Amino acid sequence: MNSYLSLNIINPSVSFKITKAYIKESLEDLFTCECEGYIEILEENLINDANINFHPNSLIDKEAHFIIKNPYENTTIDFTHKENKIYKGIVSYVNYLGLSNESANNIVDSEIKHLSYKHFFKFTLSSVLARMSFNRANRIYTDLSILEVIKITLDFYQGKFINKEIDFSKLKHSYSKKELIIQYNESDLEFITRLAHNNGIYFYEDDEKIYFCDTFVSSKSQNIQFNSNINNILHEPCIYSFIKERSIFSNQFTYSSTNASNPLSATSLNLNTIDEKFKNLQYYNEHIYESANSFTEDIDLKTPIYLKEKRYKLLNESFKAKSNIYNLSLSDKVNINFNSSYERNLDNKEKKDFIIINLEQYLIDDAILANSINTNDNQKIKDFHFTKSYFNTVTLLPSYIPFVPSFKTKPKAPTQTKGIVIGENNEISNESNLVFTDKYGRVKVRFDAFVNQETIDEKEHLYHHSCFLRVSSPIASSYSGFFRIPRVGDEVLISFLENDIDKPFISGSFYNENNALPLYSYPKFKREIANNALNYLRQIPLIRYEGLPELKIQENKDYDLNYTNNHFLTISNSTLGQENLRSYERNELTFKNEAGKEEIYLLAQKDYKEEIINNHEQVIKNNKTSEVGGLFSEFIILGHMQNIAGFKNVNVGAEYLENTLLSKDTNVGLSNTLNVGVTHKINIGQDYEEYVKNDKKVEVKNNFEKEISNDYIQRVGNNKNETIQGSYTLMTGDSIKIDSSKDTLLLSKEHLQIQAEESLGFRTNKNCSFNADFVNFLANEENIIVAKKKAITQIENGSAIIHTKKEIIIKVDGVEVIIDSKGLRIKGGDLRID
Repeated sequence: MNSYLSLNIINPSVSFKITKAYIKESLEDLFTCECEGYIEILEENLINDANINFHPNSLIDKEAHFIIKNPYENTTIDFTHKENKIYKGIVSYVNYLGLSNESANNIVDSEIKHLSYKHFFKFTLSSVLARMSFNRANRIYTDLSILEVIKITLDFYQGKFINKEIDFSKLKHSYSKKELIIQYNESDLEFITRLAHNNGIYFYEDDEKIYFCDTFVSSKSQNIQFNSNINNILHEPCIYSFIKERSIFSNQFTYSSTNASNPLSATSLNLNTIDEKFKNLQYYNEHIYESANSFTEDIDLKTPIYLKEKRYKLLNESFKAKSNIYNLSLSDKVNINFNSSYERNLDNKEKKDFIIINLEQYLIDDAILANSINTNDNQKIKDFHFTKSYFNTVTLLPSYIPFVPSFKTKPKAPTQTKGIVIGENNEISNESNLVFTDKYGRVKVRFDAFVNQETIDEKEHLYHHSCFLRVSSPIASSYSGFFRIPRVGDEVLISFLENDIDKPFISGSFYNENNALPLYSYPKFKREIANNALNYLRQIPLIRYEGLPELKIQENKDYDLNYTNNHFLTISNSTLGQENLRSYERNELTFKNEAGKEEIYLLAQKDYKEEIINNHEQVIKNNKTSEVGGLFSEFIILGHMQNIAGFKNVNVGAEYLENTLLSKDTNVGLSNTLNVGVTHKINIGQDYEEYVKNDKKVEVKNNFEKEISNDYIQRVGNNKNETIQGSYTLMTGDSIKIDSSKDTLLLSKEHLQIQAEESLGFRTNKNCSFNADFVNFLANEENIIVAKKKAITQIENGSAIIHTKKEIIIKVDGVEVIIDSKGLRIKGGDLRID
C-alpha cells in the first residue's frame, strides 16, 4: 500500500514512508516538520558496517524533502500551487525507534525465500536557515542599512549552507544607512530575525525560494468553501470550523511607556485614517536610537509606537480556522465562501479576503502499518483512530491589515567591556600616540569581544569590528566641561547606555604595560639654577657691577616611568607622535602629597596660556622664583602696583628700557643710589626740576659739560665756592655782569690780565685802587687820565704831581713847582738850568 507521505533524504539517497507528521510554519518562525516513518530492508540489523548510510550520524544535517500528495485519491482539487506539496530542508533530529515483528504478510513472493523488515525512525525536518542558529557571533556594522546587514550575513551561507534562492523583490520600502548596528552573543539567525522583525520585515520560504517581505504582494485570491458539516465523508476541500481565542495583554487596559511625557496608546488618533488611505501598505520600524545618544541619529518615538499599535491590531483581528486542504501555503490570499445562512451572522470585515500567516498541519497514514510493532507513539494526534487523515489549523488575517511580526528584544549588553583605540588604517603600531577622530570628536574603538570574529568570518572588508564612539566626561556642556580624547593604542572601558547593545560609549581608560602610568620620579627640568639665583638675590649690595650667571634650563632625562604610586597624582598628556612613546615630551600636572614634600608640579611642553576674564589673585607665603629663557612681556591696560615690604633687587645683564607716556614719580624713604657703569643720559622734553632739602654733591672724574640754549640762572642762598684745578674760561656772546652787594675780589697768584678788543673801563662810586710792584700803562696812541677835581701822581713818601682845575703842583723833597693861570712858581727851592 502506498503512503501519501514520504521523506526523501538526498545524500545518501534514502526514502522513508511516513506514518504520521506534524508541520508548523509561520510568517515569523521557520518551518519545522516532526514525523515518524520506516524503511523496509532485508537486514534485520540496521546499524552495521554494511548499512552505514542508515546510521543517525549519516542522516543528520542532510538535505531532505518531505512530500505530501493528495490524501484523498478520489477527490479532485483545484490546485493553485503544485499538486504535490514539498518541504525542502535539513534533518535536524534523528531517532532510531526499532523494527517490527516478522509477518507472513511481509512475504512478497513465496517462491523467493526472504523477509523484509520495517525499521522505524523519528525525524525533525527544519528549514535550511536553521543552520544559522548554531553559532554565537559578535560583529559591528557601521554606515550600513539593516537590509545591507541582513544580505551580508546571508551571503556567508548562500550556496554553501543555504541551497535556496533568496528573493528580496517583495521589499518595497527604502532603508537608510545606520550609524551603528551591533550583533552581540547572538546566532546569525537571531540577529537577522531581530533586525527584520523590529523593522517590519518578515521572511518565509517555499520549496524553491526564501522570501523577504515588508508588504503583502497582491495575488489572485483562492476561493475556499466553508462547510460546517463534521461528517464530510466525501472529503470536500473546505474550512469546517473557526477558532476564536484571546489572551490578555497589557495594552488592553494599561498604559506602558518609554517616555513618561508620551505614554503609549492602544490606538492612535490617525491609525484608522492611515489604514483607509494606504490599505495594504506596510510601515517599517526604523533601527533607531530612542534617546539623543548620537550625533547622526534623531530621536523618533512615534514610529516604534505606531508599529506596536499595528501589532496589537493584528493580534486583535486575526483568528484561526480548521480545514482539510493540504496545499495551502503561507502568505496565500484566500476568499472564504460562506453559505447564506452563516453569512448573515458575520461582520462585513469577516467577509473579505484573508492572508494565511500561520499554518499547522496534522498528517496520519497508519493504514500501511498492518501487523507492525507499536511505535511508541507520543504525537499529539487526537484523531489516531483514523487510518488515513489530514487536517490543518490556519491563522487568517484580514488582507486590509498589514502583517507586523512580533518585536524581538535585543541581547543584553555586557555591563562593561574593553577595547583599543585604533587609527585610520587599523594598524596600532604605526599610529600609536596619535589622535584620530571623526568630525564630531569621537574616536574609533576596536572591541576586544569582537576581534576574533574577523578571523572566523575571513571577510574583514564587508564590515568593521570597530566604530566611532563618544567619550563620556564628568561634565559635558556647551557652557562648561572637561574634555579629553583617548589616543591610538589606549585601552578604554566601554559601557552601554540604557544597557542597549547599540548604544556603546567610552566611559574610562586603563593603564597597561604599553600605556604606562605617568608617575614621574623627577620633574622634567632641573631647578638648581633657580635656587642659586634666589640665594644670590637675597644679598643686598651697595653697588653691583656684575650681573647674574647665564640662565640655562637643563632637561632631566635621567629617569624611567614609575609604575608605583609614591603619593603622586598625575594628569598628563604626552606629545603626539611615534618618537615620543616614552612620554618625555608631555604636558603634566602632578600632585605630590608625601608628608613634608607636598608639591604641585605643572609642565607645559611648549606653550602655556592663561585667560582670566576677571581678577587673578596669588598668595605666596614664602619665596617665588621665575625663570624665563627668552623674553618676558607684560601688557597692562590700567595700572601696575607693587608693594614690597622688604628689598627689591633688579639685575639686568643687558639693556634696561622704561617708557612712561605720562608722569613718573619715585618716592625713596631713605637714600637713593644710582650706579652707572658707562654712560648716563637724561633726555627731558620740557622742564627739569630738582628739590634737595640738604646737601647736593656732584663728583665728575673727567670733564663736566653743560649746554644751555637759553638763560642759565643760579640762586645761591649763602656762599658759593668753586675750585678749579686748571684754567677757567668764561665765554659769552653778549656782556658779562658781576653784581655784588659787598666786596668783589679777583685773586691771581700770577698774572691777572683783562683784554678787550675795544674799550676797557673801571667805574666805582667811591674809591678805585691799583696796588702793584710795577704798573705799566702803554697807549699806542693816546693816554688820557681825566679827574673832575684833582689828579695826584705820587711816589710813596716822595715826589708828587698834583693836577687840579686851576693848577698843577709838582713836589720834590719840599720843593714845589706850581703852574697856574698866573704862570710858573717855585716854592722852597731855586730855578736853575744845568
